[in-house]
Amino acid sequence: MNYIIIGNSAAGLFAAEGLRKVDPQGEITVLTADYYPPYSRCLTTYYLAGDIREEQLFLRTTEELAKLNLDIHYRVRVTGLDPEGQKVSTASGEVFDYDRCLIATGASAVRLDIPGAALPEVFTLRHLENAQAIKKMIKPGRKAVIIGGGLVSLKSAYALRKQGMEVHVIVSSGYILSQMLNSSAAERLEEHLKAHGIHISLNSDIAAIKGKEHVEAVELKCGRIVDTNLVIIGKGVQPNVEPFLNSGLKINHGILVNEYLETNIPHVYAAGDVAETWDFLRECPRINAVWPNATEQGRTAALNMAGRKTIYKGSMAMNSVDFFGLRIISGGVVTPPAHKKDIEDALPWKVTEGQESWSKPSAKASTHQSLIWKGNYLKGYVLIGYPERAGLLTAMIQTQEPLAPEVQRNIEAGKRKITRLR
Repeated sequence: MNYIIIGNSAAGLFAAEGLRKVDPQGEITVLTADYYPPYSRCLTTYYLAGDIREEQLFLRTTEELAKLNLDIHYRVRVTGLDPEGQKVSTASGEVFDYDRCLIATGASAVRLDIPGAALPEVFTLRHLENAQAIKKMIKPGRKAVIIGGGLVSLKSAYALRKQGMEVHVIVSSGYILSQMLNSSAAERLEEHLKAHGIHISLNSDIAAIKGKEHVEAVELKCGRIVDTNLVIIGKGVQPNVEPFLNSGLKINHGILVNEYLETNIPHVYAAGDVAETWDFLRECPRINAVWPNATEQGRTAALNMAGRKTIYKGSMAMNSVDFFGLRIISGGVVTPPAHKKDIEDALPWKVTEGQESWSKPSAKASTHQSLIWKGNYLKGYVLIGYPERAGLLTAMIQTQEPLAPEVQRNIEAGKRKITRLR
């Protein structure tokens, strides 16, 4: 069997390992635009913060990759897919035949179309090359502006502040980490970050990046000017679907797949941040772009590509981060979605919250818990300072079984041992 994997990050790597495990003799070709062997994009901000060395970013050693017997082509830009001929084309003119193909091209950072966005000190943070370039500019006392209030933006702000830089975060929405936290938890995190010297401006947008040859400042739409030496844009990502727009693949926001991670084209699969898989909590296709989902999808796709039918049960959002000693974890639905009250969706949504000894800036005394319910079903949670509860809550969400009132009260009270689920 001749396999092609397009992409070299989490989904691609774990698919390659999965294929080699079940098909030791198969030919596995990996096509990647990356310059480097597989590395963890999640850890690049820890590299900027000085918490880890560059070599610690890499997921496998040279020896471990060699044992997989992969034919890896670096710096290759895939430009198209021919479903009838079962071929993948590249920008260099090379064409690769496949029996089974996995698209694991991930996503790219969104750029801003504003004056000054092309200045040399303006970066996104998606690739190792980005992190290497930013790291060269880190110096205590320098100023940085982070555009965006998502996870990459705040982790970047944390990293640069930890290195002694003056950091301003510009957020267009009303609170930070709006995809990961509810507003009450976000307010507590905002206080914590401000107590550690990070400046945060909410409901603010960038009009321009100022400077002739180098970055000098940013101008907000309200007219305010913020001096800076460095700008990092963290305004989200877009799935890398462009090479496949004319291939006949069904594409919504990402590439649509079924429960076997198959696309609508025979013998072509998709996994990771480029794939819209089933979200079992929202009950619709969705991209939940987190590392554990990508690795599981890669493994599952590999089994199906090798002929071992395996159902992917679906994904859920889940994130964990630590800012200056304050641990935050969220999973599932973090805010009840707006929906119509009709017969088909009669179960009510509710949020139960609790906190203990919130005291800034002491992270040890800062705790908060939000639980999101739909009827008697646990659908999500937000935890500040309760990392030991995440595993139990995640398991209860994944089982999707109704919980008795007594069990709900025990969960809300923070009890660790729950013996009765119904």
